[in-house]
Amino acid sequence: MGRHGRLDLLVNNAGGQYFVPAEAIKVKGWRAVWRLNVDGTRNMADAAFEGAMRDAGRGMIVNVTLSPHHGMPGMAHSGAARATVEALTRELARRWADYAVSVVAVAAGHYETEVMAKYPDAVRAGMARSVPLQRLGRPGEHAWLVALLATPLGRAMNGATITLDGARDNWLGPWPPAGLADESGEVPTEKRRNPATG
Repeated sequence: MGRHGRLDLLVNNAGGQYFVPAEAIKVKGWRAVWRLNVDGTRNMADAAFEGAMRDAGRGMIVNVTLSPHHGMPGMAHSGAARATVEALTRELARRWADYAVSVVAVAAGHYETEVMAKYPDAVRAGMARSVPLQRLGRPGEHAWLVALLATPLGRAMNGATITLDGARDNWLGPWPPAGLADESGEVPTEKRRNPATG
């Protein structure tokens, strides 16, 4: 605001969690994850709306969450917090639509970033295998999506959660599914009849 006199876009990209079985999550850890992921998102969104966007009659807020939506084994605290952020996104999108302020969530999959180094080797090794695209996402791909949402097209997506995860949400487990791949590891293709020869 001090530099440009306006605020067009807020990207709530702060988040965090730690790898632990659900039954081992302590109250202190649960609250820490909740404060960062939920309270932080809400506080920043409120500050942007109240401090600039409402009076300007325009603005875009992008809340970064996580995929998959099938649950997050080993990170139940984060899964619960991220689901709350998606619900908050829908609520704020409706409440602030009359001010032309749009709120969208982006559910990110597994990305090739330095933060992945903190997870156990077995967890990291299984990440790409669980993505039908068969690779981790690239930070630039995520950035392009956020840039798209900052355009007028993004306003039409108000209240939506857009999943960018290489189709991981479409399938839970290793890809290809056990029993579907042939000896070469490829998913077989159905032989089609040639319409020209009958």
